[in-house]
Amino acid sequence: MKTALECLPCYLRQTLQVARLSTDDEAVQLRAMHRVAELTRTMDMEQTPPENSVAVYQEIARITGCDDPYLEIKRQSNEQALLVLPQLRQKVKESENPLLLSLRLAIGGNIIDYGAMHSFDVDAAMQNCLDAPLLLDDSMELISHIQNLKKGANVLYLADNSGEIVYDSLLVEVLNGYGFTVTVAVKSGAIINDALMADARMCGLDSIAVILENGTNCPGTPLALCSDELKHHFYNADLIISKGQGNFETLSEAEAEIFFLLTIKCSVVGTHLVDIAGRTDVQLPGNGELVLFHSQSREKYGKTNSASAAG
Repeated sequence: MKTALECLPCYLRQTLQVARLSTDDEAVQLRAMHRVAELTRTMDMEQTPPENSVAVYQEIARITGCDDPYLEIKRQSNEQALLVLPQLRQKVKESENPLLLSLRLAIGGNIIDYGAMHSFDVDAAMQNCLDAPLLLDDSMELISHIQNLKKGANVLYLADNSGEIVYDSLLVEVLNGYGFTVTVAVKSGAIINDALMADARMCGLDSIAVILENGTNCPGTPLALCSDELKHHFYNADLIISKGQGNFETLSEAEAEIFFLLTIKCSVVGTHLVDIAGRTDVQLPGNGELVLFHSQSREKYGKTNSASAAG
């Protein structure tokens, strides 16, 4: 996806939010705002929004002196999710369709996103994911794909945010039950509230999956910039599951079969997704709509529209 005009004020909104988290000094906050405003004048609009956001967050960190302003928030997000994990695990265990329920819970967990949204109700979102329809619903295709994989198949799971990664563990547990080898990719450096190796270990995900850093501190998966190890797993996976808007924005045109699980938190992302899916009967205004989208190749869709800032 290309960066859209709508992304530019979103970068400024994020800058103010992060600068205020990083320092109480309004003069420093103002310098960060001015610097990012300057960056927006020279951004490569052909790049994806997450790729452009890397420079934004690097400048904020340089000016404020704070490399990981969401560190405490990430810890709290993980702890909050871990409190309800046993209850949700039991619910999945008792479900008539554990795979489908764990997919829904993973999608619902994607609401925990401080780049796209500055406030949200996690409890309400998790309840909503049990009740609300998937407005783009390729879940049966994913379930069929999973059921046709052989024991020992390699699954690459592209994680998104902290907190959310706790809910992802429910789906990873179900995939383990099929006898698959699951590799979970996290970011290599702090960016917004994206999950890092420490978050995966905090929620015990490293005990049920191989945890792999993707080689970037981009809030997405820009393949050209990722490590050779990540690319090896990506191109040799029997199944790729991608979580969140940032991963979707960077991979929506990838020549690969990917199942995207996300909630839509931006109207431009929603419009782009509807466009590449060829669905004129669906609207995704960006109010937390649930989506499970099966993408096979960008060649199927042709030229795509721009998208929003990272999510």
